[in-house]
Amino acid sequence: MKNYLLKGIKNNFKNHLNKKKYKNLGKEVLIKSPSTIFSSKNISFSDFVYIGPDAYWDAKGGINIEKNVIIGPKSTIWTYNHSFNESSGYLPYGFQDIMKPVNIESNVWIGINVTICPGVSIGEGAIIGMGSVVTKDIPSLAIVGGNPAKIIRYREEGEYTKLKSENKYYLVEKSKRQH
Repeated sequence: MKNYLLKGIKNNFKNHLNKKKYKNLGKEVLIKSPSTIFSSKNISFSDFVYIGPDAYWDAKGGINIEKNVIIGPKSTIWTYNHSFNESSGYLPYGFQDIMKPVNIESNVWIGINVTICPGVSIGEGAIIGMGSVVTKDIPSLAIVGGNPAKIIRYREEGEYTKLKSENKYYLVEKSKRQH
């Protein structure tokens, strides 16, 4: 019992410290280490988010992650690009960065070693297969894979809606089982 209480106090203290690092930090957000996250003040996490180890993100342009999102190990998310047209005055690119926020909606599962390019939105319930490079917006319930990521098929909407209406969320259930 004593260890359980100490673990709870330690986790609450850690979450209090981490809240200052991010724009918003919901409950039950787990970022596995080692991970490298630049410009973390531009990241909003909703509740029940899991980020696997070896994440390499630059959130200069902003990242919004909604509830119940699982991102596998070795993810890369970039949120800006360099100005590379000739009017920038320099080669290969100029000093001005072009901000392009990334948005990941609820109930998304992103596999291992996925790269998400600047300006991409991933729709609710989408699944991104391992090793994919996401260069364009992904519609809700789409299952995608490849480089560049292409739609393979869609999740069954009726079953998805049923599970959602019954509040059958993996990370929520996992959290209940651990407490």
